[in-house]
Amino acid sequence: MKKINVLATLLLFSLACSALFGQDLGDVNHDNEVNIVDALLVAKYYVNDIPSGFDAALADVDCDASINIVDALNIARFYVRLISELPCGHTPTPTVTQTPTPVVNPGADYLLVGRFTNETAPRFAWSASTIKANFSGTEVSVKLASTGDNYIEVIVDGQVKAPVNVPSGSSGSSAILLASGLSNGNHSIEIVKRTEAHVGDMQFFGFEYGSGRALAAPAPSSRRIEFIGDSITCGYGNEGNDRNQPFTTRKENAYMAYGALTGRLVNADAVTVCWSGKGVIRNYGGDTNNVMPQVYDQILAYNTSLLWDYSKWIPQVVVINLGTNDYSVGNPDRAQFTTAYRNLVTKVRGHYPSAYIYVALGPLQYGDGLISARDYLSSIVTGFNNSGDSKIRFIEFPQQDGSLGYGEDWHPTVATHQQMAGILAAKIRSDLGWN
Repeated sequence: MKKINVLATLLLFSLACSALFGQDLGDVNHDNEVNIVDALLVAKYYVNDIPSGFDAALADVDCDASINIVDALNIARFYVRLISELPCGHTPTPTVTQTPTPVVNPGADYLLVGRFTNETAPRFAWSASTIKANFSGTEVSVKLASTGDNYIEVIVDGQVKAPVNVPSGSSGSSAILLASGLSNGNHSIEIVKRTEAHVGDMQFFGFEYGSGRALAAPAPSSRRIEFIGDSITCGYGNEGNDRNQPFTTRKENAYMAYGALTGRLVNADAVTVCWSGKGVIRNYGGDTNNVMPQVYDQILAYNTSLLWDYSKWIPQVVVINLGTNDYSVGNPDRAQFTTAYRNLVTKVRGHYPSAYIYVALGPLQYGDGLISARDYLSSIVTGFNNSGDSKIRFIEFPQQDGSLGYGEDWHPTVATHQQMAGILAAKIRSDLGWN
């Protein structure tokens, strides 16, 4: 009892000092914002993983003389505006600027952007999964394992290099040289998974720098966009130039798909969750097994037990570009399709209460299917808007007409993806003020 009384006295004294010096209750890392990072730090403190610079005096936001998971939850609830003030009755200064993305492995000398397993050697599968690092030296290599015929994009000092194939069966035991003969100084390296989830998982065992050394990891962007989609979002065949050419892993490049392109246009980190052939209620050809809403929660394509923790990465924008495959065998039933799509949007909204959610009509719908899809999707958006959610928006991309060429299997080319990205980036800039 004496220990609790002493703690209570110290906390009350600390709160008084915080008020005197203008420090907000809940701002445990002293960055002048009360946000999801503070909630995560309190949760780490609760399990005795005490973060550097953690101010415990600001963590007891419900004034019960203890710091526990309830305090973390209350900070998170305040951040997403489920409550207007913290339980102690103190209202922190409202956060205007969104916070940086938490890294999956804090303290590492690299930055992960995407869905990665929380392991020393993280695994990943989804398109455009990205690993960034800074280093000093003249060369850089990487160790990667792969369960499929994967390709990565390599970007050194902002310059795109030749893609690298990491074939099925690669164990990660041998380093892959990415660049050599660089000037002896500071450099940046970025690798991006070009191929999509169904091609296979990959595993990252680290960068190597020869006689050089790793520097501090790059900072994440404060702007974040999540893309949910099918082959269009994956960049299926976008580097091909023959509509009659079937799919090849070599010609799929998520780095040059409209999602990643949009991210770079608005200086945002982009995370992509896409799978060719997936639909909302039925996949290409009419198959109803493992449709996109059923695999959306997964970290890896073929592992249903490893599920993503949505609190790790909270975007301000989500783009859902689904439905093309639902129309592959005729117009889907209106009630079934709109109900399933609405449920997916509702799920996304639950994860990201403050995000703008764009319901997109892709460029591969034509004729009656185009008319039907436009009607279905716009009615879904109107329904949400009429219910008071004005941050759900409809966007329609121009229909592919061949003027910008065709990729493999009639899919959009890089030029078409660039057109789509330009349209989407302009819309995001307008709605969010991202100039």
